[in-house]
Amino acid sequence: MKDTAFIKGDVPMTKEEIRAIVLEKLELKSNDSLMDIGAGTGSVAIEAALQLTQGNVIAIERKDDAVDLIRKNILKHHLANVKLLQALAPAGMKDLENINKYFIGGSGGNLGKILDLIGQKAPEGSIVVATAILIDTMYQAYHYFRDHSFEVELIQVSVNKAESEKKAGMLLAANPIFILTAKKKHVHG
Repeated sequence: MKDTAFIKGDVPMTKEEIRAIVLEKLELKSNDSLMDIGAGTGSVAIEAALQLTQGNVIAIERKDDAVDLIRKNILKHHLANVKLLQALAPAGMKDLENINKYFIGGSGGNLGKILDLIGQKAPEGSIVVATAILIDTMYQAYHYFRDHSFEVELIQVSVNKAESEKKAGMLLAANPIFILTAKKKHVHG
């Protein structure tokens, strides 16, 4: 989906190029259950919900203005399969045994607690995709996944766009983004 399909404000949004990679890495099936943690404008939750025709999305976001935007985007896209929770994760992260896909777009400084909860409660085969701009965030998530029975992949994506309305063409760089994909392995024992 194009970014223009979403109502935006001053809330961070996972941009369409990154969102396309994130959704591909989540390997969504029509009956999956996705938890979008730090949902921002809800762009990942909304686009995923459109694919989850028999599944559902739980979007967790703590900021009032972001929650308002997510509500507007849910209504704009006529979605009944998105549940919105206003909370600072890991608050609101319940029934993880029934969630098999996770997207972490923001953690509010609680990444360790969020990862611990997913690591303890998520069923084997669950897929977690996390994006990070900060090296420290990427490092923390990468090492958690490596040390806790997850198969992990780490990529970095850099997107540059030309401003087509300007007379002289110049590519403008966006921040490079780390994308971690982790699949929970079966633990023998």
